[in-house]
Amino acid sequence: MPSEHLVSSPESAPPISRWLGPKDRLQQLVDELRRRGFSVVGPAVAEEAIVYQEIDRVEQLPRGWTDEQAPGSYRLRRTSDDRWFNFVVGPHSWKKFLYPPRLTLSTAAVTESGWRFGTLPDNPPRYAFLGVRACEIAAIRIQDRVLLQGPYIDPTYQRRRQDAFIVAVNCTLSGSNCFCASMKSGPRCTTGFDLALTETTDGFVIEIGSELGRDVLDACETRSATDDELQAAAAARQ
Repeated sequence: MPSEHLVSSPESAPPISRWLGPKDRLQQLVDELRRRGFSVVGPAVAEEAIVYQEIDRVEQLPRGWTDEQAPGSYRLRRTSDDRWFNFVVGPHSWKKFLYPPRLTLSTAAVTESGWRFGTLPDNPPRYAFLGVRACEIAAIRIQDRVLLQGPYIDPTYQRRRQDAFIVAVNCTLSGSNCFCASMKSGPRCTTGFDLALTETTDGFVIEIGSELGRDVLDACETRSATDDELQAAAAARQ
């Protein structure tokens, strides 16, 4: 099972929201996660697409970029604003970090006395995923059900999943290929995260989804979100 810190507050309870602004203070969150031993993975522009890769500076995020998607079409476009998460899901997924497609599980070598077989220690990095969308959380939960909650638990997935820290981002626009509303899996994140960000013009409204998320955020320069900031976040999610 995923670690207990990946359990959010019930939807019936009012979310605990903080304000982080200006936007460049998001670096404090990245720094705190790295200080705690996490490898931070987030969206970045590479090879004419928005992909997921390890980052250590918020300048690596796709600020000022958006994607245009249609059936059989994907392209990036520069925008006139400076939003950092003004795009939807791209060609990458978080699965490649949680369940690597290539992994050495054992070794075999010929020695003078015959074959020698061995196993390699699996000490995966502790990942903090920055920018996870609601539909992606739904996909991760399906992976949890298949790989952790059946009769056979996959240890490779379990080790990576149990230490993962999820920083979700609520969608503020939709793409032509999006269907989360039809599947009731978005666009707003309601569970499965430690922190959930909603980007506004001036900063981020952050919902706390776990005690670990609260501890991490306490190390950053935040304050309680005002009614105006909460309304701005709600308007952005429309």
